[in-house]
Amino acid sequence: MALTVFILQLAVRILAFPLYLLHFLGLWNAICKKCFPYFLVRFTSVYNKQMASTKRELFSSLQEHVSPSGKLCLLEVGCGTGANFKFYPPGCRVTCVDPNLNFEKFLIKSIAENRHLQLERFVVAAGENMHPVADGSMDVVVCTLVLCSVENQERILQEVCRVLRPRKMSSDNQWSADEDEGQLSRLIRKSRDSPFVPVGIAGFMAVVSYGLYKLKYRRNQKISIHLIHMRVAAQGFVVGAVTLGVLYSMYKDYIRPRFFNVSKK
Repeated sequence: MALTVFILQLAVRILAFPLYLLHFLGLWNAICKKCFPYFLVRFTSVYNKQMASTKRELFSSLQEHVSPSGKLCLLEVGCGTGANFKFYPPGCRVTCVDPNLNFEKFLIKSIAENRHLQLERFVVAAGENMHPVADGSMDVVVCTLVLCSVENQERILQEVCRVLRPRKMSSDNQWSADEDEGQLSRLIRKSRDSPFVPVGIAGFMAVVSYGLYKLKYRRNQKISIHLIHMRVAAQGFVVGAVTLGVLYSMYKDYIRPRFFNVSKK
């Protein structure tokens, strides 16, 4: 067995050696930045087909943030190839920020395909330091599939707050203390969204409680054997609840909307 593991490790190291060599020579990052836009073009075409209805719904409210001058200045952080351009409202002035310079020609192509937009400029910068973008100069900031891969999420959010134009909320839009969601209501809402989580926790506690109660009636059975049986039963209940929860989420997020849309059409 040890020999097999050693052979597999050796094979992986041999296959990965060119990558280590490129990284050592300082070429790996340049190659990735050069090739990544071509991969992203293919990925976004498939991704947009799957997420088209969701993106239209998410971006449908952008027009509500138009400035008093009638213009909508939008900043997209981590713009990539411009996958979101087709979902922005007409007349939108887009400023793009991305640390990869190689995305520029793909953005120009995307703007040519979406003539209802106006590309203000493309800023080569990381989201954590968008100093070329002036304070309070943007009506909207869009950031999709980016925060999961950045170095400092808090710093990006600070930069977003900096570049957003201050807005005065009307009395109709102000939050009140009664409207703020409390801990109990939040727990109830999350339980409704994922009902098998509280079921799994309650089942686990019930099995453990019953196992501890039956501990004094184990007769000649060893305590260790009894505890093992109790643990297996409790873990089995939790695994079953997690499995049912995953299946329920797949049905709710993918199967039901698809059949509902089909029937609606």
